[in-house]
Amino acid sequence: MDVKALETPCIIVDLDKLEYNVKDMARLAEKIGLELWPMIKTHKSKYIVKQQLEQGAKGVLAAKLGEAEKMVEAGVEKVILAYPIIGEEKLNRLASLTKRAEVYCSIDSLEAAKILDEKAQSVGCVFKCIIIIDSGLKRLGIQVNELESLYKQLTMLKGICVVGTATHGGHVYGAIDREGVLKAAKGELEAIHQATAVLRQLGLEPEFAAIGSTPTIKAIEDFKDIKQIRPGNYVFYDAVQVALGVVPAERCALSILSTVISVPEAGRAVMDAGSKILCLDAGAHGNDNIKGYGIVKKHPEVLVKGLSEELGRLVYDPAKDNLKVGDVLEIIPNHACTVVNMVDRLYGVRKGQVQLEIRVSARGEVR
Repeated sequence: MDVKALETPCIIVDLDKLEYNVKDMARLAEKIGLELWPMIKTHKSKYIVKQQLEQGAKGVLAAKLGEAEKMVEAGVEKVILAYPIIGEEKLNRLASLTKRAEVYCSIDSLEAAKILDEKAQSVGCVFKCIIIIDSGLKRLGIQVNELESLYKQLTMLKGICVVGTATHGGHVYGAIDREGVLKAAKGELEAIHQATAVLRQLGLEPEFAAIGSTPTIKAIEDFKDIKQIRPGNYVFYDAVQVALGVVPAERCALSILSTVISVPEAGRAVMDAGSKILCLDAGAHGNDNIKGYGIVKKHPEVLVKGLSEELGRLVYDPAKDNLKVGDVLEIIPNHACTVVNMVDRLYGVRKGQVQLEIRVSARGEVR
């Protein structure tokens, strides 16, 4: 089917670009000698995770248990859970998941570790745990100078086995230039360098020394002491990545198709894609380089000025652009990860032809 025959709004994926992006990151991991554990919240898709595994991914990083469960169904054998697991039902699901895959938990407090320890002892298992280090995001994680004390306390818990540390320099998404990206990357490296040194002094050679964000990994040259990288957005890329200078817009594999349904006056148009598919997202940590809610391909000066739930407002110079009712626009979203979670399926396109539907297998898995 011709891509022009798709009903809008919908999300399409350029299969050639997707496959190139997946292979490109796999080649980088192989070149620098590190394990690749991609964050799968970007695509939430069994189809795409299989491509990542085929290209050598060691395992995956999942934001939520539900995502991890869906990926294990797809054949993933190793999973890192990115955030602490709290809540009785979640702990039951976690215990069940460890029977089907090799699972690594992430913790950043003694309190969270004690909760895991109690569950582990009740079901007769040991949870492998990665300690989260804060490298500047100020979200989850401990400071490196707190690591020795926490580690010593964790060694007293019979149901916990610490296997290393990890950090996420997500504050890079607030950078406005290359210098900002490099600063965030340096923060990730320094945090894990120091954490690894602490653990070695305490007699532990860590299995994990992980960093991960698509922009910082692209900026780093010396990965000394790092053992794993955990990028996610790289499979698609998006307008935020373009704004950070990570890739040109031509590398973005995912876009939204939307139809112009009204041109009330010269220089102003309305399309049928609103916040329920494009999302009101300028990057989780803000970015002054982001203008509007996406990049309109072939019309770079058209600004997606505002979004209501079902509609998008476009503004432009009528001397340069002439949008008409019925025009179908292709828009690179600001943040691909949130956009994907808005739909049940993506349309895989190659050379203008729809080749397949990609199910968003873990859509809505927020627990």
